[in-house]
Amino acid sequence: MRMRVVLAALVLAAVLVLPVLTAPAQAQSGARKVFQISMVSFKFTPSLITVNRGDTVVLQFTNEDPDSRNHSIASRLFMQIEPKASGEFRTGVAEDRRFFAAEPGKKFELEFVATQAGSFPFVCGVFDHGARGQSGAINVLAAAAAQP
Repeated sequence: MRMRVVLAALVLAAVLVLPVLTAPAQAQSGARKVFQISMVSFKFTPSLITVNRGDTVVLQFTNEDPDSRNHSIASRLFMQIEPKASGEFRTGVAEDRRFFAAEPGKKFELEFVATQAGSFPFVCGVFDHGARGQSGAINVLAAAAAQP
């Protein structure tokens, strides 16, 4: 009887402790990085976003176009991961990229965890905005640089 109690206690301890010990290091060590991005007259400002793998990335978009143009962010990255989106936007898929679009004066936010290292381009998917230079990239570094 005593052996069963000890065995049951060991199994219970393993069930409770094992998930903590095997959790990905990225989820435990990632920082929260927030970027405010303006969309105006065929450009994103800033257009280059750099984060570390494991970081929680928050992209806050504002359509500030003085000529009342609609703008969007479209990327194949958003086909691989599903960002948490909030604000005033519409979304869809075009040319194998998920897009999030905003009318003039509107704001929206995308949040996701950068789980894969690499460079992930994005463009404005509205008409010829991407061809006119409204593009950028999210660069996800494989590991955080060592701090001295």
